[in-house]
Amino acid sequence: MVHANLFHYVYRRTSKEYFHEVFHAHSQMELTYVHEGRGLLIIDGKSYSIEPSTLLVLPPFQMHRIQIQVTEQEPFIRSVLTFEPAVLHDYLNDFPSLKGFFQRLTLQQANVHPVNAMAETEPLVALLKQFGSTMGSMREADFEENMGVFLLSLVYQLKQSPDDESAFLKKHNHHVEDIIGWIEKHYMEPFRLEVLASELHLSPYHVAHLFKESTGTSIVAYTQATRIRHACSLLRKSALPLSEIGYRVGIPNPSYFSKLFSQIMGVTPLKYRQHLVK
Repeated sequence: MVHANLFHYVYRRTSKEYFHEVFHAHSQMELTYVHEGRGLLIIDGKSYSIEPSTLLVLPPFQMHRIQIQVTEQEPFIRSVLTFEPAVLHDYLNDFPSLKGFFQRLTLQQANVHPVNAMAETEPLVALLKQFGSTMGSMREADFEENMGVFLLSLVYQLKQSPDDESAFLKKHNHHVEDIIGWIEKHYMEPFRLEVLASELHLSPYHVAHLFKESTGTSIVAYTQATRIRHACSLLRKSALPLSEIGYRVGIPNPSYFSKLFSQIMGVTPLKYRQHLVK
């Protein structure tokens, strides 16, 4: 049987109570299909509405945060699949085009949107349902082969996905978009809430309260996550030393940069860079 850290799938997980999620990343590929419920995904400097019948596609080490809206009467129901890309390597050898697509996807280079409208009747969702309904009754000897076919089929369906802009791109208060845009321009500078508020013609309290209420996270936490996201980009695209990368993204203390990076990404900056050159 494949170890749970390498492959984990839960079909129609139900949440009836709010849970707090921080900005984080993980080494696994993640596909989450939302059957019922609403929420907000913040990823790559953008925010997306999560609605029923949507598929979330999160490549390895893609920093993100999900805020769900949930009540006893309106639960959040989703199917969640996570797997290490290495699980698929041997299966993909006979499919060079699909292998190239999957490699681009895991390196965040494929043109696959993080949030996609997808009806329950679509082939990819049907695959999730079929595997979820049979997984518990599979013989252990057959599981790994069935898992390989399942993952290959999912990647094939992702490859067929349209590359037009998601219909769920940000539908929230325009002030939140303005705040995110300001942070994108100034993340490398020391953060000053008063300066941000002044430039948006709002009070510091209003800015902080509005952002927290809309996104479920603080402006400071989002600013730190933005710095780490840009550090990931520099680690991918340059050979700069870690101390220089920390300085460029507004975290000049090397030990604190490494600590914060590890907290959010789950690995040290050095291990993240090593992962990219495997």
